[in-house]
Amino acid sequence: MSSSVASSASSAPVAKLPQKRYYRQRAHSNPMSDHCFDYPVSPQKMDWKEHYPDYEKGRTEVRFADIGCGYGGLLVQLSPLFPDKLMLGMEIRVKVSDYVKDRVKALREQNEQTGGYRNIACIRWANCGHVAKREVLQHLLSL
Repeated sequence: MSSSVASSASSAPVAKLPQKRYYRQRAHSNPMSDHCFDYPVSPQKMDWKEHYPDYEKGRTEVRFADIGCGYGGLLVQLSPLFPDKLMLGMEIRVKVSDYVKDRVKALREQNEQTGGYRNIACIRWANCGHVAKREVLQHLLSL
């Protein structure tokens, strides 16, 4: 009887990583198409807590940006190497940014005991290069 209790406790559902085949999108995305983007006035006005569960204003700020992050491979690889640095992926394609968000969510759930992957996030951002150069890079990142 105790073995059945132990086996049921160890068989807790594990978050599955999303599959890329369900998030395919054309390589080109028109930022001028009918999409709604909510941009903060400045990086200081951004609600980072929404993206980083452990965010504390003034103590932890975004330091790495992956502009055009694609499916988030670089973010996922760098996360364990720099656990004390917040990293932000920026992607223009809707389905691809949704994939990265779902991937980060699953990784956080899989690593809940260790607190892994709580330092990475992805946002959908049109015209990433121009906005990032003007706002984010000048105010937040370690250069």
